[in-house]
Amino acid sequence: MSEKARPLLSLYTLNRPELKAFSSEIRAVLTSDDREGLARTLGLGAELSARVGKGARAVDWFLRAESDPEAAPLFASLRRVAKKRALELSWTSAEPSLEGRLRAFDLLREDARVAGLIDKLLDAERLPWFLVRPGATSGWLDKARREDLAGEMRQLRPSLPKELVAFADAIRDLDGDVVAHDML
Repeated sequence: MSEKARPLLSLYTLNRPELKAFSSEIRAVLTSDDREGLARTLGLGAELSARVGKGARAVDWFLRAESDPEAAPLFASLRRVAKKRALELSWTSAEPSLEGRLRAFDLLREDARVAGLIDKLLDAERLPWFLVRPGATSGWLDKARREDLAGEMRQLRPSLPKELVAFADAIRDLDGDVVAHDML
């Protein structure tokens, strides 16, 4: 039996004002059931635009499971546009073990401040619903907390394994807010 490959954790620079604006646009078109506006906002082609026009409400498409083959392309379009507007890929781990190390490496867990910052970075509930994927690791930190985490990890650097050193370097080199995600 083959083991499923673990995804690699990536860090994205976040343009928070643009993400907030995009979230507001999505909320407005879904709340008003503006199907043409939704199709335009998501850059949907004719086939997907027609699909959004079917059903009682446009929002119903996003209440379906992402595994639903009819809804999956709509979720993909939503994330594609969100990434294009508000996220820039800055770094991807070379090691699939990074998430586990961040969540369970004793040295990081012993320091409540470091553990709390890491937990916030990996807390999907801190992201808008459309950036959260089932089974994915994701979350974000604002600039101040990212800088705090970078500073704390700099002090621990000599005692960290290579994947955590690479993460510490990446989080230090970023500018502004950061999103962590392994399935975006």
